[in-house]
Amino acid sequence: MNESLLESLPVGLRELARQHLPDKPVHIPTPEERDQRERELSRRLTKQMEVQKAMVYLDKSLWPAGIPISFTFGEWKPNKQPDQEKARAIGNQAWTIAKEATKNGAFNVALLGSPGTGKTSLALAIADKLKKDKGWSWMFVSTTELKSLVEAQFDAYDVKQRIANIKRAMTEVNVLILDDFGTEGGLVSRINEPGYKGAHANLQQLMYEVANARYSKTDKMTIITTNNTNQELERIYDPKIVSRLVTKKKAHRIAFNGMEDVRAMEG
Repeated sequence: MNESLLESLPVGLRELARQHLPDKPVHIPTPEERDQRERELSRRLTKQMEVQKAMVYLDKSLWPAGIPISFTFGEWKPNKQPDQEKARAIGNQAWTIAKEATKNGAFNVALLGSPGTGKTSLALAIADKLKKDKGWSWMFVSTTELKSLVEAQFDAYDVKQRIANIKRAMTEVNVLILDDFGTEGGLVSRINEPGYKGAHANLQQLMYEVANARYSKTDKMTIITTNNTNQELERIYDPKIVSRLVTKKKAHRIAFNGMEDVRAMEG
């Protein structure tokens, strides 16, 4: 309070005011300061909501054997492969893909090759980097686990709702990893048999709806890992599904040709 104003008060009130009023004048925020505080609060709340939403998508993931896994680019070890130069080039291509998506927006990615060569690891690394650099949500779906769930809906009444929730998350999440895409079709020898009918109709419908909802969206990246060729995938699924999910752009297709099964070596 202004000292001259204090002096104008009766002695009793003056002492009381000195005891209870702050020594420094109270700062009243300007309209600009209030706007800035509101913007900062809004930014924090938005960030908090994004983090919570990202966790919801991750919780809907279908992991192999129900065990969550993670991987970063720092964990990629080319020296585990006999052809270290090729392994290094594969890691660099995945890194470049993640940086391109951070700058220009989403596109589909395909990681192709034999089991155990690191396809799933680098898919996870791309998702991890996009989460850190761009704040994108992501989820992981083992197509083998998804197939089992779709088949189980006829025996368990509560599974249909779970599938509906997973499908919704698959259509909305920024980065969707479809791992081992094609294994749900069975052995390659069976896929190539005359009269082979492909994946179950319910699974086909689910995949089509997800693929169609995500197609050509700049904030929706679908990462496919597969051991199958395009021809085999088109026997498992309707070609319309495959064309919407599996990119044909060379720069976004990572071929693990010549890579060895690291899991077999470690085992």
